[in-house]
Amino acid sequence: MKNRFYLACLRDNVGSNVSFHRKNGCGYHTDIDQAEVYTKEEAQRAWNRGRDFDLPVCADQVDALAVWHVDCQLLPSETTIEPGCTEYVGFVKGRWNGNDVYWLTRTSAKTDFSQAVSFEAPEQDPDVVYLPRHMAEKVKRRTIQMQNVNRRKMVTAAGLVMPDHIKKAKRRKDSGLNRMNCPCCGRINWQMNPYDFNGCRNRNCELFSAYSYESEVAA
Repeated sequence: MKNRFYLACLRDNVGSNVSFHRKNGCGYHTDIDQAEVYTKEEAQRAWNRGRDFDLPVCADQVDALAVWHVDCQLLPSETTIEPGCTEYVGFVKGRWNGNDVYWLTRTSAKTDFSQAVSFEAPEQDPDVVYLPRHMAEKVKRRTIQMQNVNRRKMVTAAGLVMPDHIKKAKRRKDSGLNRMNCPCCGRINWQMNPYDFNGCRNRNCELFSAYSYESEVAA
């Protein structure tokens, strides 16, 4: 396994595609080839100071699972005929995964451009946009889908250690409980309601309430 990692930003995923921190800090993109490449040490440092939705992943494993997708914004919206062209591809009009189109394949329509079948000429179908294959080849990009991200294999088995602040955030998210400080005595209370203070569990506090997170969870 090589010493290469990408840093995913799961907040900015588009459709099923994972977004990555781009080179030189230029935002985020689902195009793997635009992703910043980190060493293991750099990836660990970035994760240590990162946000809950930042996730370093092994670049080699991501590359192995990459799929070619094409953004609809980079393609014509109507059938395009080019004189002399004998190889066309077609995508379903009005159907997208995020921004990516669904190509006609030998079975069902799929977003994986590598499976798109070729036609010698456009067919008469109002629900399909046909265009010369080279137009799509020019703007295709490598992506990976969120369902193919294996956190154990791509992160921990690749030598990275989950930071403490991510562990704490994960536990809070899994429990559904929210931390509240009593406005009277300052005691830490945990409750399901993230907006209104339900009452303090400190019996010596003026805001004491028998209502507790145990009873709320049990309900």
